[in-house]
Amino acid sequence: MRSLQRNWRDLYYAVPLGSESIKDEYGNDTLERKTVYSSPTAFRANVSANAGQEAVSVFGALTGYSRTISYSGESCPLDEGSLIWFGTDVSGPHNYVVIKVADSKNGYLIALREVSKRG
Repeated sequence: MRSLQRNWRDLYYAVPLGSESIKDEYGNDTLERKTVYSSPTAFRANVSANAGQEAVSVFGALTGYSRTISYSGESCPLDEGSLIWFGTDVSGPHNYVVIKVADSKNGYLIALREVSKRG
């Protein structure tokens, strides 16, 4: 899998760090948890126009993704559940979530699911 650097595009990502409990307005634990993410970090990789047939065999019958990222670096900083800002301002809400990471000897193929914008 080759990723020419001239085809790389800018995006930002935030990886999940863990979770913390949610408290109500009185400071009581609600027994609910929320995921805590790192600060958005710049990243460059080859992002597909949208999901195509070449990725179907890699991810099986998974149909819940809309783009793929191919990356050929030493290690991939993206994990399943990472938040992605692609083609949008990083100060706003994220617009993609990593749902699957497939690694090979030469690189990584990452499936992204588009999420609705929250305002």
